[in-house]
Amino acid sequence: MSEHQGIFTSPAVQDYLAAAPTMTCEQLSDRLWTISDGKYRTIFMEADHSVVAFDTFGTPARARAYAAEIARLVPGKPVATIIYSHDHLDHAGFAADFAPDANIVADEMTAKVVLMRAADGQLPVTQALSGAKNNVSYDGAEFVLLNRGPVHGTGHLSAWFEEEKLFFSSDTILPNARYGLMPDYHISNFVKIMRSFLDLDFERFVPGRYEVTDRNRFEQGCDYIEALQIACQTAFHSFVPIWIHDEMAGFVQNELGERFGHLDGFKEHSGQTAIRIVHHYLMGGWGLEDTPEPTILLGN
Repeated sequence: MSEHQGIFTSPAVQDYLAAAPTMTCEQLSDRLWTISDGKYRTIFMEADHSVVAFDTFGTPARARAYAAEIARLVPGKPVATIIYSHDHLDHAGFAADFAPDANIVADEMTAKVVLMRAADGQLPVTQALSGAKNNVSYDGAEFVLLNRGPVHGTGHLSAWFEEEKLFFSSDTILPNARYGLMPDYHISNFVKIMRSFLDLDFERFVPGRYEVTDRNRFEQGCDYIEALQIACQTAFHSFVPIWIHDEMAGFVQNELGERFGHLDGFKEHSGQTAIRIVHHYLMGGWGLEDTPEPTILLGN
């Protein structure tokens, strides 16, 4: 069978796209579950007659496995609503394999990217949201979708479930130090916006990767990125060769090891994260997302 292949162009990726994953699920409340393929993680919610699901996972096989787990745990209720947390294919690329008839909800900026990209398997958005806060209800499932500004990807939506005191924000704060060097972390505004979510009443935090965690580790994640930003600026003062990974890794680990060295992945990943951040200061950012008034993106 030929798989949907996102924006891949080589048939060599077919085995990767079709590889069957092992999925694990955890029930978070009477109506909420989280599901993981061992690295990526998302959530879904039982509604009155259907299921509301966030994202699709990043291959057709993973999307099908996601659908199968929902059918096993919530039998007789189809996935009628998919919410794209952001535009990235590794999270939300394969609705065509997951629930092709579902209503697809996303921020209006995500909707534009998805439409123009036209990736094979990533279905277009059918309901585009605008603004910083949307109180939504889908088939009796009620929660809040939030876009307070650019943090990761395009048109990023986080979700707050007030009754469960639970917050979901995909690919933003992690329960460890395993951040990468991708440019889609909008460093100028990332910590400020993520820390603003602490005004919500939540006790548990579901990230888009790794394990479910809590409010304290969410705040620690904000502290870590903020401290890494300061260390990267100190590297200029210390004339560290900022383009060399091992030099940056040694410098930031020396600066931050006492406070954050216990975080999983600190030794392996802090260097590449520092390379990403230090070049933010060298270059000025990656576009309008990294300007002092990023809300211009939310307007016309």
